[in-house]
Amino acid sequence: MKPGPSRALTLRYAALAGLLELAIAVPMPVLVLHMTGRGLDLGLIGLASTVRALLVVILELPTGGLADAIGRRPVALASQLFTLASFVLLLFVTGPFTALAYAVLQGIGSALHSGALDAWYVDELHARDASVPLQPHLAMVDVAQACGMLIGSAVGGLLPSLTAGLDLPWPLAGFGISLFVGVALRALVWLSTLVIMKEPRRVGDAGADAAPGGPTIAGTGGGPMGFRAVPGILADALRLTRSSPRIMWLLVAAGAGGLAMVSLETFWQPIAATVFGGTAADSRPFAILGTTTGVAVLCGSLAVMRWGQGFPGGSAALAGFSMLVRGGAMVLFATTASSTGLGFGLAIAYFALATNNVPHDTLLHKAVPSARRSSMLSVHSLVFYLGIAIASGPLGWLAAQLDPRVALMVAGLVTILACLPYAIIGRLPLPPDGAVAGTPVGGASGAQAATAREPAEAHAER
Repeated sequence: MKPGPSRALTLRYAALAGLLELAIAVPMPVLVLHMTGRGLDLGLIGLASTVRALLVVILELPTGGLADAIGRRPVALASQLFTLASFVLLLFVTGPFTALAYAVLQGIGSALHSGALDAWYVDELHARDASVPLQPHLAMVDVAQACGMLIGSAVGGLLPSLTAGLDLPWPLAGFGISLFVGVALRALVWLSTLVIMKEPRRVGDAGADAAPGGPTIAGTGGGPMGFRAVPGILADALRLTRSSPRIMWLLVAAGAGGLAMVSLETFWQPIAATVFGGTAADSRPFAILGTTTGVAVLCGSLAVMRWGQGFPGGSAALAGFSMLVRGGAMVLFATTASSTGLGFGLAIAYFALATNNVPHDTLLHKAVPSARRSSMLSVHSLVFYLGIAIASGPLGWLAAQLDPRVALMVAGLVTILACLPYAIIGRLPLPPDGAVAGTPVGGASGAQAATAREPAEAHAER
């Protein structure tokens, strides 16, 4: 990557993205243990996940045009504030009311998050150099995020153990210290975003014409935005899905991906607690397992970059094989009682998550014409969260009634079956160059749509 304005922008954005991932990762190794330690059972935790996911499903499309309508910066800042407030509530969680309030704020923040930061970054990058190759810059951002996840998982898992002898006051005592540090880091992320993320005013905004020669960009104009765009987006997405079996099966796989993600992230800590114990004074095993997930994601991403292009059978085969391996690793984690088996199962599951994301997104982008990319990526994200919503309640109830191992085993078996949509896609004829039939509708800009990544969004605003 050559020195210059583009590289400088990428370094700043990578630092911001890495800091955001650090803030996300610090509470994650002990998040469910924190909630169960405050008296919440897995059924209620599953209900909270369902509420959060349903809110994202409801708000994903209506909020999809906000970043283009009012600007990416205010939407990104609002998203971070809602998420920050949700984790403040979670720090003080004591029962169903605060748990559900956390889920509501988290859902709003996640819905607002979709693509705003990525879209701003890509637009700024192209404003500096229209011919800049995007992939090396995005790779640098991904590396920064992986490093943030690694460091955050290690620190967050160790903090309860390191501070156990300090007699910290409630709500910092026990696993709460990791939540508190995560909240402080999220506040720092908000301030950093405020400083780093500069956006020109839009033509037509109040006062935009008052500063001749100042930086402005064209307003969206013409197309419906926000809630008014929903009927058109849904109708267009339905027409496109019905005309393209590839997209239909990719949406099925996306729903299964949401189920796999929420089940693994909800149940791995309670299962590990049956082997290592679940006390804050000895949280080191959770630091090790949390760090293992970060290492696995980084290794999976690097493996796809190095060897993914030449995988036999192409993107569909790689995505299907990854889903099969991921489901098998979840079953292994659910059935093993050894520390080695738990570590191996978790590592393979997260490695397969990373090796599935890129080929899945590649298949989706190839199946969707540029003019329709925004609406279909919004629907794709909606289906992903719908999978989370459908899975969270029943699996949480099953874990509370029987055992979290049983719930994770069921989710693992469903994930194994989710390799079938990719097998079907691999047998479909390749689409011809050009767009799928239909009429494009208004929505987010091409840059915003092209850079939206649903698993990353879900992971980033858990």
